Amino acid sequence: MFPRRFSCALFVLTFTVTCISARAQQSDDWIPHNMDAVGQRASFRTDFTFDRTMLALANNFIDDENTRRVVAKLNGISVHCYKFSLPGLYDPGNLEAVRQQYHDRGWKHLVTAQSVHDRSNLGRTDVWIRFEHTNVEGAVVMLASPTSINLIAINGTLSPLDLLHLRGHFGIPKFSGDHLVEQNN
Repeated sequence: MFPRRFSCALFVLTFTVTCISARAQQSDDWIPHNMDAVGQRASFRTDFTFDRTMLALANNFIDDENTRRVVAKLNGISVHCYKFSLPGLYDPGNLEAVRQQYHDRGWKHLVTAQSVHDRSNLGRTDVWIRFEHTNVEGAVVMLASPTSINLIAINGTLSPLDLLHLRGHFGIPKFSGDHLVEQNN
């Protein structure tokens, strides 16, 4: 009797640890890899990743109740901002590798916005979202211009409306209507 109980308990324990381990391995697929290669020649760089614990602490400094509610739903946020002194200082192949990571992980690429007629604005914007049913489980925005790259990745179960409350916080660009609002940083 004891060996059978022990075997059953061992099976349940092994199964649970395997599931937790698999979930833990999946949980970091929202964080871009190799961003160091993208920003290696940047004259200014900011890289940070907040996990759930750090977000809970940061949430104490947010005054807006709607934003606090949304931040409480987040599991993590990763921000990477690079400014280059001259155009051409980053390898476009490194950016393409980041784009490919999200494609390979099954994220839905929703937007590619790129100006081909305006020579003064040669930037590109990409947006990826991972859905679970009708909720957003993760979102990534990458803004690339000849002299700057900004990537913001969010992990957590949010409604599309929740994403609007995060604008202007944690390095996420603030926008009004249909355009981004320049922030003085």
